[in-house]
Amino acid sequence: MKIFESLRMALVAIRGNALRSFLTALGIIIGVATVIAVVALGQGSRAAVTQSISSLGTNLVVATPTPFDGVTFTTSMAANLQSRAPDIVAAEPVFTGGEELVYGTETDDASVNGVSQSWLSMRGAKMVEGAFLTADEVSGSERVAVVGSTVVSDLKLRGIGEQIYINGYPFTVQGILQSMDSGSTSGSDANNLVVMPYTTSEIVLGTVYPSELQFEVAAAKDADLVVGTLEQIFAVEFPTENSVSVESQNQLLSTLSSVDQTLTFTLGGVAAVSLLVGGIGIMNIMLVSVIERTREIGLRKALGAKRRDILVQFLLEALLLSSAGGVIGVGVGELGAHLLKYGLHTTVAVSPGSVVLGFAFAVFVGLVFGMWPASQASRLDPIVALRRE
Repeated sequence: MKIFESLRMALVAIRGNALRSFLTALGIIIGVATVIAVVALGQGSRAAVTQSISSLGTNLVVATPTPFDGVTFTTSMAANLQSRAPDIVAAEPVFTGGEELVYGTETDDASVNGVSQSWLSMRGAKMVEGAFLTADEVSGSERVAVVGSTVVSDLKLRGIGEQIYINGYPFTVQGILQSMDSGSTSGSDANNLVVMPYTTSEIVLGTVYPSELQFEVAAAKDADLVVGTLEQIFAVEFPTENSVSVESQNQLLSTLSSVDQTLTFTLGGVAAVSLLVGGIGIMNIMLVSVIERTREIGLRKALGAKRRDILVQFLLEALLLSSAGGVIGVGVGELGAHLLKYGLHTTVAVSPGSVVLGFAFAVFVGLVFGMWPASQASRLDPIVALRRE
């Protein structure tokens, strides 16, 4: 029997039980759709995190005291460490905290960052209006602030020169930062921030201890060397082991990407299990189909159909079911990925590789789980089959 004739008969058999065929393929549809949506979510998240960290520059090294170890930094440590590590070209203490902002009748909760005049260049940030902090404003503990685009929007700020209150203290807005991609899977907004002189933030935040120390190195290739140097210095300064965490942006990017990739593969593997369940469903229905069509098989063999013809027909039915499920699953998966994008307000990235992998796995599942029923049908004895009621 020609392959096209076998294909035609397989299509007739599938259309003859359209509802059952759809329910059989449903497991494949769900499996493929889940794999594509999960991988798209994972890849999108990884891309967003990569973009966010890369936007900070690969020349940035950050030192943070380990919580609960009793270790505290001082503002003078930044300049002191810079003098001891020749590859550091800039250093600053950074104070962080969350405070309430008030502007007229509007209020907003934002991240407050106490920094030096070097912050703008170290973080690779840009201004869209006004001016950034100056060395004189930092040394003079001036009550001036630079705000992010979200603060402008939430407070309905009219522009620079306006006065806002931060934790009850009046500040003059002298600049607005260009919007930055938050790249966060946690939903935090990198633009919901206020930047002020760190000398002023000590009063506003009520602490003289910086949250972290940031260092800019001359070149990205020097980052690991600076990390090693700082770790040696901190090991001497603070006797408690691992009391200070020192990381370059490259290290942080590598760690987060590795964790995100592992999570994506894990979730993708769990989703792939549903494909196997769908394959078992195909095998089950195909075995039922063999029993229901036993007399048909016997009649076709009596009329000259070879074992290979029967095998090909039933195998084609299984492949058609899995392939149709794969095609529909790809469409549902892409739709689901976009729904996740708008529903979770996160980044998704549907890659051609995940689409091809999902569809190929669906076809493979149909081939593997359809082989046994097809083999059973092809081995039926025609005389015994014709006697079957």
